[in-house]
Amino acid sequence: MSTIADILGFNRKPKIPARWTECYARLCEERDRLISRDFSEPETTSAKLDDLTDAAAEETQRSMSLLAASTTKGTIVEVLEAIRRIERGTYGICEASGEPIEPERLEAIPWTRYSLRGQSEAEKEGFGRRVALPGLESPVTEEETSGEEEAEEKESTKSGENRRA
Repeated sequence: MSTIADILGFNRKPKIPARWTECYARLCEERDRLISRDFSEPETTSAKLDDLTDAAAEETQRSMSLLAASTTKGTIVEVLEAIRRIERGTYGICEASGEPIEPERLEAIPWTRYSLRGQSEAEKEGFGRRVALPGLESPVTEEETSGEEEAEEKESTKSGENRRA
């Protein structure tokens, strides 16, 4: 008799191409190793305000812990995506160029999505960059700015004339 998990496909064994079985095993081990990490925040003590050194050290430790957890979570996502690519049959193919990824690169970084050439192309185009907050510049165009500057100059000239009168 089938279980709900069998019907929904949770208990299926993916068919892994023979040439990727070793990579698949390495990726699964890496996934398990990363998932077993402790992501809890370190215990904090309420440092006294007069002991700024201890408070700063504690805050630094907390920040480093959060950064490590964030990096680990990002790597887990990359590893899981690589496992899915193996299962779908697209593993080892550069997502940028469509060419095979160098075996040495896959050996060094089994979850890589790009060949060496594809990685450099992606970085040139900005795909390799992390999303950052936009600058604090105003979305005003130069034409609007020059019009506003002219209006400000007229107002300052008028106010200067009013002061003299």
